[in-house]
Amino acid sequence: MQSIDKIIIGTFLAFFIFAITIDYINSVAPVNEEIRNENTSKWLWPPQTFFKLFYWWCGNVDPVLLHNNSFVKYLTCLSPFLFAPFYLIAIYAIYHKHQWIRKPMILFSLILFFGLNYFFYQALFGREKTKNLFLFTLAYGYYQLFPLILIYRFWPKKAFENTIDRIKNN
Repeated sequence: MQSIDKIIIGTFLAFFIFAITIDYINSVAPVNEEIRNENTSKWLWPPQTFFKLFYWWCGNVDPVLLHNNSFVKYLTCLSPFLFAPFYLIAIYAIYHKHQWIRKPMILFSLILFFGLNYFFYQALFGREKTKNLFLFTLAYGYYQLFPLILIYRFWPKKAFENTIDRIKNN
């Protein structure tokens, strides 16, 4: 397995955890209402540790998430309900070198890249700008860089060697 594939699989595992925990909070919270500890303290999922992380992140880096406007809710609903299953399928496909993942991977890359542009716009020009541009860019910047890595890796028509080619090369 190529090093880049290991990075992609590791990233998808991390994204999966964020999708079913942090992004889940926004996806099930009411639209246009501030997400508060009083409203979420009795939720069974995610574990309260993730709520502490969520509130710290919103308070110090990304306040837009706390107010959960309709576009934030839309984008965060994609994460646990569409992307999380995709991450698991993609991990399987990469690990087993299935060529059919190529086009879905490129499509996913474009959706992720353009979806995250909204958060950058809000952080820089929105009503609630980020309080820590460095940390914001460090975290969300990877969400902008990762799609480019995926496109680089999966753009070639033969993203994986054929089984016959692997046998011949051994």
